[in-house]
Amino acid sequence: MADTPTAALVVIGSEVLSAKVQDENGPYAARRLRELGVQLLAVHTVPDREEDIVGSLDLLRRRADWCFTSGGVGPTHDDLTPRAVARAFGRRVGRSAALADGIRAMYRAHHGGAEPPDAALRMADVPEGTRLLGDPGYPTLAVENVVMLPGVPRFFRYQLDAIAPLLQAPPWRLASVFLSIGEEVFAPALDAVVAAHPAVEIGSYPRFDGADHKVKLTVESKDLAAVQAALAALLAALPADGVVRVEGP
Repeated sequence: MADTPTAALVVIGSEVLSAKVQDENGPYAARRLRELGVQLLAVHTVPDREEDIVGSLDLLRRRADWCFTSGGVGPTHDDLTPRAVARAFGRRVGRSAALADGIRAMYRAHHGGAEPPDAALRMADVPEGTRLLGDPGYPTLAVENVVMLPGVPRFFRYQLDAIAPLLQAPPWRLASVFLSIGEEVFAPALDAVVAAHPAVEIGSYPRFDGADHKVKLTVESKDLAAVQAALAALLAALPADGVVRVEGP
């Protein structure tokens, strides 16, 4: 896999699109993947419709090294993710004996030894060839580069963290420059630095509130020397009295 693996996320839930539920998993995934050195390319939010899920999967799994889904893996009528993943790969859905055994064990442990209802065992119906990753007692489902995660934020975070060792890559190096001047003052100088340092990503983020700065500039790359060189060039090009502070790398 590349030095900078890529990922995409499909957030599945009509309740998110209708604002009945606020998505917490997209922002968490963005932060966590960044910490792991993974570049998040896209986040698609789609309704609980199989065609929409398949459409996003068909696009994103070809663009990214990893394609994560959030939601749709429970036992109810609107939990369509395993079936959609199977359709996207042209596979059949079948019951995983290992997953069914895990569901039985977990249900018994939390319900006084009782057997799970048939509805709970539906969660063991997955695409043929599904791999069980992470925690063996509460595994994460994967088909090729598509990883199916729960929609409940607590469980989404747990399962994503459980497979973090599979995703780990070299970290980004980040420097930030906080300015008391507006973008219009330094835009030409910034353009020149960007052109001279194509190996780094430079961003400019203005704000219009009561903060101690008007603009935050970021300089980012996995190459520490490249970040340091671009930062030095940037500071040399900016008016010194416009710099509030510098952080990193």
